[in-house]
Order: sequence, then C-alpha cells, then structure tokens
Amino acid sequence: MAPRLTRRTATRGAIALACVVSVTTGAFTGIGSAAPGEPAGTTASGRHELAKTVAATCPFAAPVGPLKLAVAATATLPASMTVGKPAAIDDLSVSFSLPRAAAQQLLGTGATLEGGLTFQLLLEQGKVKDTLAVPMTIAATALPAEGDLALVAKGKLPSFSPSAAGVLRIRLTPPKLAIGPTGAPPDQPAEQVTCTADGGQDLSFGAVPVLAATAPPASKPAPEKKAAPGRAPTVPQKHPLLEEEPPPDETFTMVLPLQSNQVDNTSTIVKTGSKIHSKPAVLANGVWFRITDVDGFPIRSEITGELAFTPVTVSYLGYGFLPISATVEFLPVDYRDSTMIHSFGTLFDGILRNHLDVVSRLSDVKVNGVPLDAGPDCVSATPMPIDMIGEYDPFGAGGLIGTDPANPDPKYRGFTLPPFKNCGAAEKLSSLFTGQNSGPGNQASAHLSLITLCQEPDHRNCPPVAPIPAEVFRASR
Repeated sequence: MAPRLTRRTATRGAIALACVVSVTTGAFTGIGSAAPGEPAGTTASGRHELAKTVAATCPFAAPVGPLKLAVAATATLPASMTVGKPAAIDDLSVSFSLPRAAAQQLLGTGATLEGGLTFQLLLEQGKVKDTLAVPMTIAATALPAEGDLALVAKGKLPSFSPSAAGVLRIRLTPPKLAIGPTGAPPDQPAEQVTCTADGGQDLSFGAVPVLAATAPPASKPAPEKKAAPGRAPTVPQKHPLLEEEPPPDETFTMVLPLQSNQVDNTSTIVKTGSKIHSKPAVLANGVWFRITDVDGFPIRSEITGELAFTPVTVSYLGYGFLPISATVEFLPVDYRDSTMIHSFGTLFDGILRNHLDVVSRLSDVKVNGVPLDAGPDCVSATPMPIDMIGEYDPFGAGGLIGTDPANPDPKYRGFTLPPFKNCGAAEKLSSLFTGQNSGPGNQASAHLSLITLCQEPDHRNCPPVAPIPAEVFRASR
C-alpha cells in the first residue's frame, strides 16, 4: 500500500507543559485533562458533564474518499472557576465511527487500526482568546464481525488558571486525523486528514463562570505575584495529505544519487531536562528512489542514506541537585559490526517523513566530579525508533524535520528512550541509569543542509566537505 499524498528546561513540569499545550496568546496559564460540549447535567461533585457532536467532512484519499463523520466529544467542566486557582477539564473523550468499507480499505492486510487525532479548543473570555492544541491517541482497534468500526481517542491536559473574572467560553474545531494499520512499516505512514465542519453548526462546547479571587485577610499581606514565563510562539506544522492511486500499468522509475547533507541534530531528554546537541554529521550515500505514472504523478518516493554521530558529553542535575556528566552516543542497531546508521524516509509534496533505528550508549559517567565506571557496553536494551517529519528539498535549501507533540499521528509526537542494560563494571548500574533517563516524550529535531561542492581548480584550496574544527583544518594545510 503506497503512502498517501496528503519543539533543558529547569523543571520536569515545565517540559511536560511545553510538550502538551500550544497556546497562541498566553492569556490562560496552563491546561488540564481535556475539553469539549454543552452542559448536559451536574455531577455530585458540582462539575458539568459536557457532550457535543460535530458533523465533519474528512477528505481521505482514494480509494476511501471523503467521509462524512459524526465526531462526538465528551468531558466534564467545573461548575465555576476562581481567578488564579488551577482548575481542570476532565474525562476528555472523542469518538466516531468509520464506515465498514472505509475501515477495510485502511486496514489492508492488517488486523487492527490505530493512530491519533488533534483538535483545537478555542477559549474566549471577553476580548481575550486562546487556542489550545489537544493531541489524543486512538488505541489499536479491530474491525468487528459486523457493522462499522467505532474508534475512541483519549487525551489529557494539565490544569489551567483563568486570569480574569467573567465567563470562559469553550468552542470546538474539527479534528485532524491520522489512522493506519497497527505495526505498519516506516514506508507506510498513517494517512493524515484535516477535517472541516459542515456549515450551519454551533460549535460551542461549554461555558464556565470565573469568580474574582477572594482578598486575603488584612493581617496577612497578599503574596507578591510573580510573572509567569512567556510561551514561545508555536509555528504550525504543515501536514499535507498524500494521495494514493493504484499503480498504473506503465510507470517511470528514477534512481537519483543525492549530494551529501550536513545534519545538525538536537535531542531533548524529558527526565533529565538535558539537551543533546550532536556535532555536525554528514548524511552520505543518499539516493532518491522515485516511481511515477506516465503523467509524472508520484506513486512511490523514498530517500535513503547513511550517517554517523560523534560522541557528545552531556551535563545535567540528577534529582534536581546532583551534578552528573556522561558521554552519550547514538549508534546503529548492529553497532558491534557497523558505524553507520541507516536513514529511511518517504518524500511527497515536499514533506519528508524520516525514520531511524538507533542504540544509545553511555560512558565516562561522573557524579559530582567522581568517575562512575559504566563499563564498555552500557547501552539501551532495545533499538530506539525515532520518527521525524518536516519540509525538505533534496536539491536546494535542505530542510528542518523533527518530532511535534501536537502531531495527529502519535509516532511523530516524540520518541521513547528504552531501559539500559550491561551497565556497571564493578557494580550494577543499569537500573540507576534507566530510572534517571529512560521514558517516553523525548523530542528530536534535525536541520539538513546541502554541502556545497568546491569549484576551485586546485583541490588544495577547497575546504573539507565534512565539518571539522577550523584549527584541525589549518594544521593540515
């Protein structure tokens, strides 16, 4: 089945917030478990139960085609909020049913469908408006013996505090979907579809009165307010759709060698709050394999290459106070026999979906300046898949790809650092390193730029094609 056309903070909590919430204006100070609906009743705890169904059109590519879906959202809201006090929107759930024929087309030879969706909550309070991107996950679901396929997406948001008294109104937007068969290979990414709401609908989800904060007793002066850190503006990620057509009888195949790219990679580890800035690497042996129909429409488009990263020393505070440093390496899966990491990606409509499988190795560990012998083979217990997406031009400006916590497809929201094994020469350290580092939600980005070929008649006047320190280059001349 061919592919369809279609961002070291000081604390762990700050990282979690940045990874989940995308706020364009910053007027509200965080967000909790979820959102959408109109009050259908009040629970014993005084919270409103919300429910809202949005009629949406979702333009899946052929052979599925556009689908009319009834997207139902449910959640609970507090009966009221108070300025400066955190509150939460809980029990967020979004559900819809795929027609049986469409589900069978998306399944192919697979047994279950999975994926995710992202929609935006529009918060309005007077003239103040915020937009929150809510990423949700659809668990693997099998097609029933009869009837349509019911899919349910779940998600959470952290608590938030309104900044002024008044009425907080919440509106829904149509979702972006990413649905595909469970366990699909990297060359078959889940189709990404941006749905639109059918006209004539009220998309209001709920309203909550916000009460003014109670003044503290006169004998106790009010605590000084500290300015909340501003949020960096979020640049929307482009997720165009990929159209799929059945292979025609006549096709045209091109195998194009690519000029080497410089790769500047940055990874952020959530548990330690550390950023790993890898030294510039070279993506070599690049090949663009492209199959088109007789009219030039792409049917298959793959980019492969090989790269290697040099070891990097990383420093961070263990448990928030203990200085720790270590040398970190990203290695190929067969690192005992190979030094090059295989890079695989699909390129459609200028969007590169790239996949790497790597092993992480720790060495030269120091705790408060005291060496801790990690041993010669302290590595992640399993290979670490990293999927990144972004715009890329193989013959021009290159591009920037990365993970995105708000991507509709969960595979592009971040990567998981597996547990470690074989750590400790004199004592067992695997569980210690696992507890400090391993876990999901880590972020990665890679800037790819074309390495310009030298046009000097005398090759001795050419700079090196691979980036090396200037002093090393000068000493070699």
